[in-house]
Amino acid sequence: MGLVDPGTVTLGNIVYGFSPDEIAYKLAACQDLGIAPSVACFEPGYIRVFLDFYESGRVPAGSLVKFYFCAGPPHFGLPPSEAALDLYIDLLAGTGLPWAVAVLGGDVVGSGMARWAIERGGHVRVGLEDFHDPAGRQPTNTELVAEVVELAHTLGRSVASATDAARILQLP
Repeated sequence: MGLVDPGTVTLGNIVYGFSPDEIAYKLAACQDLGIAPSVACFEPGYIRVFLDFYESGRVPAGSLVKFYFCAGPPHFGLPPSEAALDLYIDLLAGTGLPWAVAVLGGDVVGSGMARWAIERGGHVRVGLEDFHDPAGRQPTNTELVAEVVELAHTLGRSVASATDAARILQLP
């Protein structure tokens, strides 16, 4: 997968982002290389920018849209809440694009975000890169993944194999 961040956001004292020309270049590079874009959305405007490219047919097959929620600091975008997730899902309505959630600087399971995503047919990004517990819990990456697997099974969802992931992303 290739990384595409379709927008600009302020992260503390850093402005992180890409111009429309840079986004177009990244999407074209993914297309030329035959790789699927991993689309990081740090705030709702990212999705709207990405949809402009999508609606004009400039998004390669296999795109996965990731909704990043912020438990912060630094704060950006939307906090992890059910209403925030529903807003993001509404922005993608009718596209059929697969999506996943992540909670940066927090706990994707403990915040409820993993449950809400799984219940709505989405996917979950989990791992130590995103995790923070103000109470000091320090799980391993394996433990974090196991929590999501257990939650998925509890909710009646299986965990995707590599073959399943390729099918979900509509890759050849």
